[in-house]
Amino acid sequence: MSNLKGKYYKSLLSLGLISMAIAFVPALTNVNNTNIAIAQTNRQQKPNNRKPKSSNRQSQPVKKIKRWIRSIWQRKPKKTLGARSGICSIAPGLVEARIIWHDKPLFLWHSILQNQEARLIVRERHSQKSLWMQKVNLNDKKAFYKGQPLKPDKLYQWKLEGTTSSTPWTTFQIVTASQRAQIQADLQALKQKTRDITSQEIALRKAEYFLNYSVTPLSKNHLWADGLQALYQVEKPSPSFVQKREAFVRNICTPDEE
Repeated sequence: MSNLKGKYYKSLLSLGLISMAIAFVPALTNVNNTNIAIAQTNRQQKPNNRKPKSSNRQSQPVKKIKRWIRSIWQRKPKKTLGARSGICSIAPGLVEARIIWHDKPLFLWHSILQNQEARLIVRERHSQKSLWMQKVNLNDKKAFYKGQPLKPDKLYQWKLEGTTSSTPWTTFQIVTASQRAQIQADLQALKQKTRDITSQEIALRKAEYFLNYSVTPLSKNHLWADGLQALYQVEKPSPSFVQKREAFVRNICTPDEE
């Protein structure tokens, strides 16, 4: 009889221990879950002092562009130009190279004459056939060609003809078809790299490209007329940009100091 009682009490004790163990497991699980949640919250609240890498990568092109902007306004052709009858013809065909890339060029001059009318005439060189004529005010100092696109590898001439002042004929030539295609591809690649900068900075990048483009592999002459045209194709330039551009062009007609 005593043996039966002993076995009975042992069974009750075992059942009690099992019940306590079962009750303890959820409690332990809740404690672990609470600790994990607290740790995750602490990690989320911990400040992140790391700087985004993308901003560092973007700062390098911006710094390089600023250096280009400073340098472009300091460029000067190998020879400056002189004025005749108060007019200094500048482009195309006069600064370093007579070859240009644009088939609708910008005609650029500097004049001390105020409010005087003139005719801007463009003709073929060999046939001397007039292709385009436009009335201009000499004080405007520029005019964009609005005739039919000029043809690759052909020679053309332009002049200003006024009532009191005129300029001699200036010869210029459009680049060959292969050169034109290559430059077009280069400009397209340049455009892809300049998506996040202003139109003024894009114009300066294009101008820098043309001012460094050698007409021939061994030539030291560059496409100044095209570089100048890039600077004048900004739609809404800032007053500071206009001021620097005017000084830049004016210096082309200013003799070097001895």
